[in-house]
Amino acid sequence: MAARKAKKPAAKTSARNKAKNAKAAKGAKARAAAPSTPASWWESSVQFLREVKTELKKVTWPNKRQVMSSTAVVLVLVGIVSVLLGFVDFILARLVRLVVG
Repeated sequence: MAARKAKKPAAKTSARNKAKNAKAAKGAKARAAAPSTPASWWESSVQFLREVKTELKKVTWPNKRQVMSSTAVVLVLVGIVSVLLGFVDFILARLVRLVVG
């Protein structure tokens, strides 16, 4: 017979799991009480935008040098890929002409 795993008693759930479950329940309640009137919809939208503004203040934005170097890398790679795709297209067009006549 296969060995059975002993189930842990429910009383031994960690504080972390309790907090996680409480947070999930709170989120479910918040979703269930979704705003239905235009005024509450507007208020929740404004609150969302305030939170977005707060989060954007926490972002570490790249400096000018980082932006320029990243842009250069992207442009070089786009050029290389476009040349390779053009070459593949040219070869495939030649093959199709040979097969079709």
